[in-house]
Amino acid sequence: MGMERELKFSIDALAAQQLPDHPIIALLAGPPRTWALDSRYFDTEDGLLAGAGMALRLRQTGQGRVLTIKTSGADALGHARGEWEWAATGSGPESAADMLAPADVQRALRETPLRDLALDLDTLQARLRPVFGTRFERMAWTIDWQGSHMELALDRGACVARCGGATTQTPISEIEIELIDGQWSHCWDLAWALAQDLPLRLSATNKAQRASALLAGERPQAPDESANLPPDTALPQAAQLWLSTACAQLSVWAERIGTGDEARDVHQFRVAVRRLRTVLRWLQPWAKPRAVRWLEAEWRWAMQLSGLVRDADVGLQLLDDCAARRQFAPEIASGWSASLQAERQRQWGTLRAYLRSPRFGRVLLGLGRWSETWSPIASTKASAKLRHLTLGDLARRAIRQDHKHWRKALAACRPTLEALASGDSAPLAQPEAMADLHAFRIGSKRLRLSLERLGHALPEAEARRLQALRKTTEALQTLLGNWHDRQRLLGHAQLLQRLPDELAQALATQAQEALQQAWTLVQHHVCA
Repeated sequence: MGMERELKFSIDALAAQQLPDHPIIALLAGPPRTWALDSRYFDTEDGLLAGAGMALRLRQTGQGRVLTIKTSGADALGHARGEWEWAATGSGPESAADMLAPADVQRALRETPLRDLALDLDTLQARLRPVFGTRFERMAWTIDWQGSHMELALDRGACVARCGGATTQTPISEIEIELIDGQWSHCWDLAWALAQDLPLRLSATNKAQRASALLAGERPQAPDESANLPPDTALPQAAQLWLSTACAQLSVWAERIGTGDEARDVHQFRVAVRRLRTVLRWLQPWAKPRAVRWLEAEWRWAMQLSGLVRDADVGLQLLDDCAARRQFAPEIASGWSASLQAERQRQWGTLRAYLRSPRFGRVLLGLGRWSETWSPIASTKASAKLRHLTLGDLARRAIRQDHKHWRKALAACRPTLEALASGDSAPLAQPEAMADLHAFRIGSKRLRLSLERLGHALPEAEARRLQALRKTTEALQTLLGNWHDRQRLLGHAQLLQRLPDELAQALATQAQEALQQAWTLVQHHVCA
């Protein structure tokens, strides 16, 4: 068995053309080697290998065929993977790239994790079939960087799959930095040097995953949130898992935003950023202050840019809902929706440009590298205090603090909510009252997330007691979000063009009703 350790980056076509002339390549690398690679990936019809976290690849090169078995990475970023590779039986250049020899399947069953499938040779041989492929040209350089030996490869081509009888493709344009010998940290250093002026976006999606999504008629999917960890999990282990998962999710959602036009992608990108910023807040007492400040500032900027698109998406949906309820004439909706749609397209272009920029590439790269400093191996160098902290310790600290801030925010906006409940809407015209309501909305989000991710790590009796509070904050987040969405749309109206009176009144009424419902919820479940 070998262990493949590599960093993978997406890069746009124009930047890929600039890579061979980059100063680092010109000064430190020898002449490139260029060759074509044609690969087939095999699986059973029901996806047995993929479900087990394995990929079986037969690759045709100029010298012959190579068979490779790879396992999934240790975390969501997949930088370190198990790899078994050998020259395939009948490996001449003329051999077919879509046929597996029984001798190779037998060897895979004997020497690789395929043995865990508990299938005999005849059964597996009969069930395996080519499911998708890749065809690309690789340009590779060998680089000695800080005393470590690594290969930098530029791959350009396509993933290929057959869907419904038709052949479909999706482009491949990526850079791989693979460690051959030396220190893994030097691969990160080389990537950081390149990322100063090249828009490298750390990628958690390998070629097999990309081709598999193509086969299913989909685009790459972001990894799910990690399952709840036991309360005695070491804090560094939990931190590494949360940060690497956030990095992988943000990479996928950024790619989807850059290649599509779905409101859901922007929403999920913001959800991932919000969860990450919460984790940064949790880890701040035990992290380097400068690292947290830089990451927080950069992700706040990403949140603001994506928020402008999200506000427009929500506004358009609200307009559609109002039109469906016949709250104003269709011609009124048409003109105002067109203005909002134009504003959305402008903000969408700004967001896309940012996600394709070296700046975004650097903050994603920085996050990925920082996640590794929290790994169990790296954390052995941490202070004894940090090494002995557990998820349970973090849960008690974080939930206590978030609950305290939430109660404080509730107390600040209580007079406004009471006034609204009595029919007085005057406080809504006061900036201070609006700021207090906004703080209560954010506080409800933060407390809900802390309870959702950390509540199970509290002592059992306390965790049960807080279940009701979690449900309350979740409902409050929805109601306060409804208020906020309508207020933002009314604010957009002032920037674009005057909103029809009947629509403005409908939105204002809905916003006030949402706040009244929030106050009723607080009275019944918090103040009781």
